[in-house]
Amino acid sequence: MSDESENRLRGLPQPKRELLASAIADAVAEAIATRHLNPGLRVVETTLAKTYNTSRVPVREALKVLHTQGILTGGGHRGYRVAEFTPEKVAQVMELRLVLETIMWREAMARWRRDGLDLSEAEAVLEMMALAARGGDFRGILKCDLEFHRSICAQAGNDIAYLCWDAIARHTLIIFNLARYRDRDLRMVLSRHRDLLGWLRKRIDTLCDEAELRSVLREHMHGTGVSRTTERSAAE
Repeated sequence: MSDESENRLRGLPQPKRELLASAIADAVAEAIATRHLNPGLRVVETTLAKTYNTSRVPVREALKVLHTQGILTGGGHRGYRVAEFTPEKVAQVMELRLVLETIMWREAMARWRRDGLDLSEAEAVLEMMALAARGGDFRGILKCDLEFHRSICAQAGNDIAYLCWDAIARHTLIIFNLARYRDRDLRMVLSRHRDLLGWLRKRIDTLCDEAELRSVLREHMHGTGVSRTTERSAAE
């Protein structure tokens, strides 16, 4: 890792001690998402262990996980480097995420119709997103975006789908930066999430077919909002 990247890492939040390897993996993924670590940059155990004031054991475990997930390349005596997120890889992750979220949003909506709507966690995340948007907090927006979707998916009660979604969460965090936030007004990110939550509220009490739900989520993920889909649904 270069001196420049080491200096940038010093400003990142320290991971919590519990589940340390996972927390370090999350921190490295966040560093990639926020452009502190760029594609091709070498990442070594000793530098990360020093950065996070820990032994090399949890760092080694974290790097192995990121390597297995395709976020880092190399390994062994060659060391690890930040992987390139090609358009093909981005498309694969986005396609899988759309499939998984369509399933979990559909099941969460069915559960809410049966047991009552609970969007308190999603609303709390949007409050934090609003603070991040007002403060120009790029890192905060990234994390709030991911947590907003996590809050909905977690209520589906589909453990298998959620585990698959969580397995690509680090990829999603990185892609948020690559595909959506570059030179964008952060307030627009907040607006799109508020629109999505508003659509969800309206559709809880009425049946929503899977094609409409998939279309709404696709447009949201690609940053085009939900207004066009909502207009089409209202006209039908």
